[in-house]
Amino acid sequence: MTVEQLQQLASEVGLKASIPYTSRTQTIRNIQLVRGQEPCFATAKRHGCTEPCEWAKECRKLRAQWMS
Repeated sequence: MTVEQLQQLASEVGLKASIPYTSRTQTIRNIQLVRGQEPCFATAKRHGCTEPCEWAKECRKLRAQWMS
């Protein structure tokens, strides 16, 4: 998902004011929270996650800890 698509999605769920100043990871977690989901994107929970979601592939990628 591109940055523009993510911003559009965030705007659609009501997250408008802080979008340009929020990290991609935090924006996705905020969207999850607004949707009533657990804000678990790129957390330690990704290792045992079996929930299907639109960010599953990106969430489960290996990344350096400082990037989270």
